[in-house]
Amino acid sequence: MLRRTAADVLAILAVLAVIALVVGQLTGQPVLLGYVTSGSISPTLEAGDGFVAVPATMSDDIELGDVIVFDAIELQGGGLTTHRVVGIIDEGYITRGDNNPFSVVV
Repeated sequence: MLRRTAADVLAILAVLAVIALVVGQLTGQPVLLGYVTSGSISPTLEAGDGFVAVPATMSDDIELGDVIVFDAIELQGGGLTTHRVVGIIDEGYITRGDNNPFSVVV
């Protein structure tokens, strides 16, 4: 009985995690669970790796070296992107994937 209850709880958590990922992707809002879709942040994170993103309202100030998730409106039509902060300017942040030769201002 206990084993079945544990399996049911895990199944419900898995369904909720998938729903959170789908809703986050559809709304363009980072959610607590995410996954990497390219090799741009490799070797830190590889394509297919999962991660937990802490919403900005719940974290400390963003600093150089932090890895952030943002809506890359001007990159390939937009979508959530995971990059490292390599510079801080008045307009926002300069980011770059660890495996990318170019930077993005967000």
